[in-house]
Amino acid sequence: MPSEPDLAHELGVSRNSLREAIGLLQREGLLLKKHGIGTFVTDRYPIIRGGIERLSSIGSFIESQGHSARSEISRFDQCVCEEKICEFLDLEVGCLVHVLETTKYASEMPVAVCIDYIPKSIVKDIDPDRIHNSVFEGLGKHYNIDIRYAECDLIPSSCDEVLSERLKVDVGTSLLLLEQIHYDVLDRKVLYSKSYFPSGKFTFKLIRRR
Repeated sequence: MPSEPDLAHELGVSRNSLREAIGLLQREGLLLKKHGIGTFVTDRYPIIRGGIERLSSIGSFIESQGHSARSEISRFDQCVCEEKICEFLDLEVGCLVHVLETTKYASEMPVAVCIDYIPKSIVKDIDPDRIHNSVFEGLGKHYNIDIRYAECDLIPSSCDEVLSERLKVDVGTSLLLLEQIHYDVLDRKVLYSKSYFPSGKFTFKLIRRR
């Protein structure tokens, strides 16, 4: 991009207004500013970046990056647990689970789709409005379920038509699937979750130490 003085002159705006606009576009991931080099337009720069070594809600993660966080419920239901998920949660086939599907937004841009499965044997009745912003915090605060750790698999995936509509990306876009089994303080498997992140909007960093 041109320098700030040149661009402000070309657009007929003050430099303060221009800086505010550039800052907003940076937070949305559309501009990349390299100190001493210049400002570049990019559609690949991730909106959310950070480590996954600490277990926290996606909303908290988004807010830690300086964005406003919002969660929108697309589905809440009680259904017979699929055989694969029964295996993950050590449930008998035919058991009931609560299923909560949400879309997570960073500064009103969709950045993740989450599907959470909670055994009805762990929590009999759930109000989705109490947990959809943060399943961790909601289960702890309202249902006395203290999640302490999770087993996590990172799986490359691609966007189907449903996820394309919710995430506002093209069908076939590369996704990162975070598949997790969550344990409470009693070492019970209390939650199975699948979270889909578009590679261009969300990137993860894992710190490894000796």
